[in-house]
Amino acid sequence: MRRNIEIMLQFEQFVFNPFAENTYVVYDEESKACVIIDPGCSSAGEENELFGFIDSHRLKPILVINTHGHIDHIIGNAAVKKRYGIEVAAHPNVKSDFLRSHQQAQMFGMPFDSDCELPKRDLEDGETIKVGESTLEVISTPGHAIGSISLYAEIEGWVFTGDALFCRSIGRTDLPGGNYEQLRTSIIERLFHLPDDTEVYSGHGESTTIFDERRYNMFL
Repeated sequence: MRRNIEIMLQFEQFVFNPFAENTYVVYDEESKACVIIDPGCSSAGEENELFGFIDSHRLKPILVINTHGHIDHIIGNAAVKKRYGIEVAAHPNVKSDFLRSHQQAQMFGMPFDSDCELPKRDLEDGETIKVGESTLEVISTPGHAIGSISLYAEIEGWVFTGDALFCRSIGRTDLPGGNYEQLRTSIIERLFHLPDDTEVYSGHGESTTIFDERRYNMFL
């Protein structure tokens, strides 16, 4: 985190579904506004865990944000939308993956009976999402999937990278829409330009920093 700056945003991390996917609730302490990044809850128990946190902290969900359209990151969209009546937002290029959501679920053996509606709000590179008095900046980081984005909280010094960049690893590129060279470019030219002390929160696994990944990530 940045020192000597008042940090308004907080977040809670959950690990959901058979892929141990990281779901994040990012919220503003004062207004209680929150966004849910990649709701991966795939069972009633996981939904209750997510909703229990939101409701017990009196948070006010304003948006679901999908970093990309793979099933382990979108499987909880319908449940969140139904409970809170909020829109789903993602890069416009994710639509092809959303349309394959049932096929993806079958391929990976995940139960998926809900209709997966296309995102209602498009998020473009450079756009900012207001959460209370703070913002998340959309950074286009394709390569793992078509339309992959990361979300950068500059004041807090966080970046939520979906499945683009992991601790000492990167996203797989052998699925439809994957492209290693594109992913490498996204990481080196977009994410590695962030400050060294930026904390990286990925779609799976533990957190890291931009400095450590620039120095130690052997896949780049």
